[in-house]
Amino acid sequence: MTSEFRNMPSVSEALAHPRVGGLLGRFSREAVAGLVRETLEAARDDVRGGASAPSVSEVADAVAVSAARRWMSWPRRVVNATGVVLHTNLGRAPLSDESLRAVQTAAAGYSDLEFDLDAGKRGSRQARVADLIRQATGAEAALAANNNASAVTLALAATAAGKEVVVSRGEAVEIGGGFRIPDVLRRAARNLSMSGRLIALTRGISRTLSARIRGRFCPSTHPIFG
Repeated sequence: MTSEFRNMPSVSEALAHPRVGGLLGRFSREAVAGLVRETLEAARDDVRGGASAPSVSEVADAVAVSAARRWMSWPRRVVNATGVVLHTNLGRAPLSDESLRAVQTAAAGYSDLEFDLDAGKRGSRQARVADLIRQATGAEAALAANNNASAVTLALAATAAGKEVVVSRGEAVEIGGGFRIPDVLRRAARNLSMSGRLIALTRGISRTLSARIRGRFCPSTHPIFG
């Protein structure tokens, strides 16, 4: 076993290999050297288990494979065959050509994202989108959030202060990233009640509507069983 360890390539030898040298042209030397050390350490574990020491070419190949996996372009294109059109885990809805052109135009330079050109001072990034939401929904005011958990929290903070929020157990879903509806609701509401039957829940709310808020959540993509 001692002789096998002596046959192990060094970090310098691996870095001098053409395959690893190609990585040095794309990534920092520190990052590539770290990957080489990880690969050599894994090879030493194999040697301790009775394997033979790898050649420099084998180490270089392993480093190249690890680099391709770890530093690949992300996210990658996939085919959505789930039957769920707006799939959170798959990036939700693809953007239209018009939307993509708008993103490219805005991202190619500076913009008035949070600046009021008419007033000549800092503005709000919510102003334009809130106006569009009001026009589309007829609401008096609107606020855009970047995920469901924050949207639910803000909505409850505005409407359920001092009230009880009632949710059917069948709708106590997880909305992605480990956020469960009951956990989100407890952060914003004073009290949370779970009902096992939707009919009983509806009757209970009708009796004390002024003191309760009925939470409705679609369990289509993240149901919880048990």
